Amino acid sequence: MPYFNNDGIKIYYEIEGEGPPVVMLHGLTGNIEESWKQTNWIEKLKDKYRLILLDCRGHGKSDKPHDGSYYGQKMVDDVIKLLEHLSIDKANIFGYSMGANITFQLLMTKPEIFICAILGGFVLTLNEKEISKDIKRTKQMVEGFRAENIDQVKKPIARVFRKFAELGDNDLLALAAERAGSLKDWFEILATPAQRREALKKIKAPVMTVVGSTELLFGDKTLVAQVVPDACHFQIQGKDHSTMISDPKFHMVVKAFLDFVNHKK
Repeated sequence: MPYFNNDGIKIYYEIEGEGPPVVMLHGLTGNIEESWKQTNWIEKLKDKYRLILLDCRGHGKSDKPHDGSYYGQKMVDDVIKLLEHLSIDKANIFGYSMGANITFQLLMTKPEIFICAILGGFVLTLNEKEISKDIKRTKQMVEGFRAENIDQVKKPIARVFRKFAELGDNDLLALAAERAGSLKDWFEILATPAQRREALKKIKAPVMTVVGSTELLFGDKTLVAQVVPDACHFQIQGKDHSTMISDPKFHMVVKAFLDFVNHKK
């Protein structure tokens, strides 16, 4: 089984297909098997693309430290180091939920190494009150993962993700550490609306956001497409955060976007 080592943390990855490279980053509580194989993504894309799939740290077959300092920006670095490990200078990137957050950070820190980016199940806000609420909800998720059992988890967003976590073979303390690390490295930087808007304006790669019409995350579904210079947005009607990932219409728009960027003449 292929692993690479990033500063003492082993990251599991797989490669499928041939063609332009596409890094695929799953969501919180997910992994390669559940997020990409069971939802038919690999079958849909591997005929034209070299799919680079990794279990993000804290998930799947990768190492699962329980300290928040091992997450946040280090998850961004895992992607950069994996591309270096594979001698890939430039790639497409497709992230869902947590994976979309990692993708967003990569676009702001290493935009030159990406051909295009797809952010699924991703929302953003430039409203200070909403940013504060987002931070509060993330803290609730940390507490929810640390609770002894789900009956102790009362906050709605924390309870939803605790349920997601218990559906698979997840390390709850690793998930709590991931959320704590994201608070420190992602929410506290670019915390003001002005900083977020300026960061979005600097993204030069083509970007597509895709969100379900009943998305449970709070924020503006279309904000990225409104502010990023070369961006578009699709909404999948009747789908939410957990059901959109396997929807055939989601497969269709992602494949069409990748084909447009990589195979246009």
